[in-house]
Amino acid sequence: MMPQRADRRVAPNNLTDRITQSLREDIESGKYGPGTQLPAGKDLGTQFGVSITVVREALSRLKADGLVASRQGKGVFVPNDTKSRPFRLEPAEGARMPIAHIFELRMGVEVQAASLAAERRTTQDLNFMARHLKLMEPGRKPFGEALAADLAFHRTIAEATKNPLIVDFMKFLQPHLHEAIALARNTSAKQVSTESDAHNEHIAIYDAIAAKDPQRARLAVRLVLNGSLKRLGEAAP
Repeated sequence: MMPQRADRRVAPNNLTDRITQSLREDIESGKYGPGTQLPAGKDLGTQFGVSITVVREALSRLKADGLVASRQGKGVFVPNDTKSRPFRLEPAEGARMPIAHIFELRMGVEVQAASLAAERRTTQDLNFMARHLKLMEPGRKPFGEALAADLAFHRTIAEATKNPLIVDFMKFLQPHLHEAIALARNTSAKQVSTESDAHNEHIAIYDAIAAKDPQRARLAVRLVLNGSLKRLGEAAP
């Protein structure tokens, strides 16, 4: 027997977003558990007070996230296998991800990655890092190219860990890293001395990894991230 839902009409703004979020919460809370069939599209439309087109769009988004799946001739169900659902980083509706939150997450991931990279890096890894550092030199390249090199530098550290999960997670974080690093570089670029300080901090990471010194590598990454936060006017974690 399908769970019953009280009538929940939705305000006319961002209808699809609101219905998607409401159904997502019902699924994640267990109201619609694995193997459970969702109400028919027409019934959902009645409950939310929207058209079938809006309901279909909401269900399409849930399907894309792996939260529901269609069964030919039977309807829409919550999959029995929930392991394939993608992990997402999403702020509250209508909000931006606070930059401090991004840096705190980076602190947890990149500090450990630098430590492992110092233990496992190869000569080729160091060559890639050095190449990216060269492109990051203050005033050497246009902002976009320097930003790309900065992102590549941090990605290469992840690759030097030889841990595919760390590499994949850093790729997953790429959009958030892009925003955080772009803001930090934009702030540093306004003052030559600050830009030089930021670059020297990255060189310290390279030197620690090259020296195979995990503790120094951890401290160097902390210095980069805390320095970036301070330059952005945020409180360092």
